[in-house]
Amino acid sequence: MKLNLKYLYVMFILTSVYGTSQNNTQKIKENFQAKKYQLTIDEINSINSSEIHFDSILYLKAYSQIKLNQLKEAHISISQLQQINPNYYELYFLKGLLSAKKGKYADAISHFNKVIDANPNHDKTLYNMALAKGLLEDYTNAIKDLDKCISINPNYAMAFYNRAYWHELSENYNAAISDYKKAIEIDHHYSEAYIALAYVYSQNGDKTNACETLNTAKEEGIEAANDLIQNFCK
Repeated sequence: MKLNLKYLYVMFILTSVYGTSQNNTQKIKENFQAKKYQLTIDEINSINSSEIHFDSILYLKAYSQIKLNQLKEAHISISQLQQINPNYYELYFLKGLLSAKKGKYADAISHFNKVIDANPNHDKTLYNMALAKGLLEDYTNAIKDLDKCISINPNYAMAFYNRAYWHELSENYNAAISDYKKAIEIDHHYSEAYIALAYVYSQNGDKTNACETLNTAKEEGIEAANDLIQNFCK
């Protein structure tokens, strides 16, 4: 009887610990998905690393630190992740993001290529590599990376927006207009896409479509459109 009670007690303790770690992990993921990056970091800092699959959690921590421009802290987290799991290929995604944040775009591209070597369908890597190439004024290859990204994830509104931007800088205005429209179709509240589309129209002397775009943005509750309508469309 004593043995049974002891067994039940041990099982209760293990279940409690496991349940707590699962709850903590779920909170971390929920905060991360909601882009509550500081809460993600705080939650990770509050847990016992032995309770979780820590390489994936460290990834979320480093990513959140990069998004918050906590670059020194991100570097430390990335180093810890590399020590724990040097074969974790998304480690190079984080290194690429960190290099890009520091303006080291060639280094970023080198890191991103390692991710693509391991996983050619990593759409976020293709997207960020395209940004790095575009910032190096390599618009042709930036667009090619976004072509691949969009073929993998055809609902990636930001990929359409940025491909439109590189088309615009390449003076391919019809392609830019098409991609800005697609970004808006995917995300009806994409304020930057509305403004950019209206700008391309206006630059090409098409005031009618420029103003129609701004009025649609206003109807979607995008406040930035109001001043532009007042100054440009009346």
